[in-house]
Amino acid sequence: MESLKEILNNRKFSSNYFEEFENESDYIECEICNSARWIIVNKETVPCSCQKGKSDDLENKIKLSFAGVNQLLEYDLKKFKIDGKIGKADPKNLRESLRKADDYSKNPMGWLVISGEPGTGKTHLAVGIAINCINNDNIVIYKSTQEFIDIITNSNSDSSENTFNELINYPFLIIDDYGNQKYSEWIEEKMDHLFTYRYTRKLPTVIVINKNILDFDDRSQARFTDPNLVQTIHLDSKENNHKGNGIPKVFENSKLRKLARKPNKELSQEEKITFDSIEMALLKSKEFVESENPSWLFIHGGTGSGKSYLTAAIANEINKKSSNLFYISSSELIDKVRDYVRSNQGKGFIYDLCKDVDYLFLDDLWGHNNTKWSDEIIYNLIAYRQDNLKYTVINSSISHEKIKSYNSNNEPLSSDSIFTEKICSRLSNKNLVEQISLVSSDIRKKRITKKK
Repeated sequence: MESLKEILNNRKFSSNYFEEFENESDYIECEICNSARWIIVNKETVPCSCQKGKSDDLENKIKLSFAGVNQLLEYDLKKFKIDGKIGKADPKNLRESLRKADDYSKNPMGWLVISGEPGTGKTHLAVGIAINCINNDNIVIYKSTQEFIDIITNSNSDSSENTFNELINYPFLIIDDYGNQKYSEWIEEKMDHLFTYRYTRKLPTVIVINKNILDFDDRSQARFTDPNLVQTIHLDSKENNHKGNGIPKVFENSKLRKLARKPNKELSQEEKITFDSIEMALLKSKEFVESENPSWLFIHGGTGSGKSYLTAAIANEINKKSSNLFYISSSELIDKVRDYVRSNQGKGFIYDLCKDVDYLFLDDLWGHNNTKWSDEIIYNLIAYRQDNLKYTVINSSISHEKIKSYNSNNEPLSSDSIFTEKICSRLSNKNLVEQISLVSSDIRKKRITKKK
């Protein structure tokens, strides 16, 4: 599929009004209207009789032109391919994405945010929604962000301001290619005004973005993910990548290595325990990756033992067969949820993503200063995922033995709340959770020592 820039460059514009709407063969001389095609009857302008059978078609073309899509009719939703043979889109969810776009076009209410990499079909869906609306006698305007910027920066400030204000309040607006570049502070303020106005009034709006929602600032994230107003369509690319799955860049090349061979030399007791723990960790990790219905994994070990590396390595392996995964630290999750709660946006998009994603990788459980509130957030997440059989990998510096034998009276875990106890109970379920113990000492310090 073409990029938006290529699409706009290919649009043909004509200076002749009639050339834009009719073929030369349609031009006929009429003595009634003097070939004007319209006559005045009872002070109303109506199509002349020479346009019998053509008036509806002409009216539709005028609406398409006013909407800004008359040169983009090849992007009708009926022509949207769901087999993935055209463009860069992964065909896995194209049928569902097309259905959501079609449903929205029939009853445009609230916002629809369409995201994905260039060439995945975002513009096709957006324009197709506009065409459907016009065919269903609804009004809509489609404009790229650059067209909005041209209006804002127009030298004739009065007409520019009037046009911009009309668009802000238009009943249904489609904005394509937003967030693809950095804008001046003034442009940002104007676009923010547009979104704020339409958001507070819940005006039907489609916004097409070229980057992940998580790459926008918190204010934009809150708007684009408001569950009470916004529907989302994300078009995945065929190419495997780490964008948007949360895996830290430092771990993007982490991988599960082959099982180590036992060295020929006699191992000390400490070395033997370390070797056995690594061997068992690799075995259980590979079982998780290869299983169609894996148990949860709880990975525990001291600081620098490789918990996060192993967790990311498993995530990288899973990413080869499923892009529906997310990696996040517990402290970052709590911070995100806290920000959304403070702005009265519920628990936010990140929390919902962690609940519903097929594979969740939760790094460093209790690596933050936990409270009763934060433990309630974590517990509700764990309970939901266990009850709905969602695959999960959790790592922590708290040993599994301590969790299994947790007693708030003897060994409190910071907040020492009822939710702390409930989390431990969930993670102690041996029918659902496998544990991996990494007993090696701090790998980071060993590497520093070697360099010295």
